[in-house]
Amino acid sequence: MTTATMTLTQDRAAKAPSSLLPPPSQVLTRVGALAVRDTGPVDPQGQTIVLWPSILADYRIYRHPIEVWRGRHRIIAIDGPGHGESGRSPGAFSMSDCGQALGEVLDSLTVSEPVVVVGTSWGGLVAGEFALLHPRRTLAVVMLNTPVIKAPDGPSLSDRFVVWGARWIHSTAAYRNGVAKAFFLPSTIERGGVIQGDFHRHLRQADGAALSQAVRSVLIDREPLAHRMNGIKAPTLFVAGHQDAMYPVDALKRAAEALPNGHFEVLDTAHISVVDDPVSVIARIDDFLQCRIEFSREHSL
Repeated sequence: MTTATMTLTQDRAAKAPSSLLPPPSQVLTRVGALAVRDTGPVDPQGQTIVLWPSILADYRIYRHPIEVWRGRHRIIAIDGPGHGESGRSPGAFSMSDCGQALGEVLDSLTVSEPVVVVGTSWGGLVAGEFALLHPRRTLAVVMLNTPVIKAPDGPSLSDRFVVWGARWIHSTAAYRNGVAKAFFLPSTIERGGVIQGDFHRHLRQADGAALSQAVRSVLIDREPLAHRMNGIKAPTLFVAGHQDAMYPVDALKRAAEALPNGHFEVLDTAHISVVDDPVSVIARIDDFLQCRIEFSREHSL
């Protein structure tokens, strides 16, 4: 059993779901009031890790990493606009706007040291944009299942349906189950558990107008990141899912090859790897933080 597995098992038993993170504060940013949860400073040997989740989900998709890292690292978890306990964005927004909003959150918390930004899908795009905008504030980037490419022939009918459904039928079982099938492995759905419950509860309780506006900004209107990946100088871990039907591994691998200091990994997961295989994701990130960041520090002296 790995250290990550042992810690995860111990922490699951020790913590009730309600104790995952402190209550959120609301931070006003250019993309609206964002719900921000912060564990506060920890041991100097730890890092400050910022978490931004996927569309149609809130920070709780990171339940397992939070359980393992809490106490070792400072964790700042952000719900995107229109998601979780965050407010509605004042209008359509770009991924660059989200990257700048992340910087505004760090300013509000007076975080001055470089941070590790971990993002899933939408969150990976935000992490990349933040690294481009604020290279000196970026210690490392982790992009999980991140759609840095866009289809050349425009949005698919299924993407447009996801946006429409987020507005009008997000609370229905048909919509929630359809998104779950696109996001998670069948075995993850069958297993159920707290995270699946959180995922469905989040969609049932969402504000449809706010949710749809955010989903459209991310899914339909976003600018591709692939052609700008060479500008991300920070050490970057890019994880793709072998069974992710939405974003083929080969295309993501080609895009990730442009990262000057990148490392590409493939896991046997669907689109939300951190839920399908949290132990492997945590282990990859832990190894990356230990090896890649130390390597960069040694060569910067």
